[in-house]
Amino acid sequence: LMIHNYSIHAGKVLHWDTSDSESLYLKNIQEPKLYQELLNLGFINTKIDYKFNSHGFRTIEFDDKIEVLCFGCSFTMGTGIHAKDTWPSQFEFKTGLKTANLGLAGSSNDTTFRLARHYLPLLQPKYAIWVQTDMHRIELLDDSIPISLNILAGDTSNPCAKDYFIKTWFSCDTNQQLQLQKNTLGFEMLCRSENIIPIIISRNAVPHIDYARDLMHPGRLSYKKLAETMVDICI
Repeated sequence: LMIHNYSIHAGKVLHWDTSDSESLYLKNIQEPKLYQELLNLGFINTKIDYKFNSHGFRTIEFDDKIEVLCFGCSFTMGTGIHAKDTWPSQFEFKTGLKTANLGLAGSSNDTTFRLARHYLPLLQPKYAIWVQTDMHRIELLDDSIPISLNILAGDTSNPCAKDYFIKTWFSCDTNQQLQLQKNTLGFEMLCRSENIIPIIISRNAVPHIDYARDLMHPGRLSYKKLAETMVDICI
């Protein structure tokens, strides 16, 4: 099993995850304006399933031929929305191409490169689509546990964030820009070596028309627009 920050959920079904928490939902519905917004979005008394396959991804099993692999963070995994409303699912519906969602909430661009290195040769898709995440993240691995930790620049509560190297690395934007460039070039190289067509989109290009249940992440209509952009590029 490829270790990542959702490996522990392999084969499980969750109903709340990260920022899409039950405590935040219960807090929001106490505010009349937020309650009405959630009602308009269809999230009042609505269950959301986060169903993870045996590899720990919110997607189908890899039993059949996969034509498209999608990479990214919560914007790809679909925090706060139904699986059918994520942009990979909407892309699959529009194109008919068998699509797998390898997005992981809270993950970094480091994680995407590492996953691509493993799954691109294994699954041999025609397309590899990556919605890049915030460059102010870094992944740390501990093979002895094993565990994958993704550290965010603003997450001072994480003990690793107090490390001198981590603090120094985050204090200089050049480090993060170079890291993003290295991951991007690595991803493109991996695709070329397997004759896979890479499509890379900045997180800043993700439309934000509506909201997910956490009222933070983009919602169904936002991902519909993103899926249409992907279709225009691919077809």
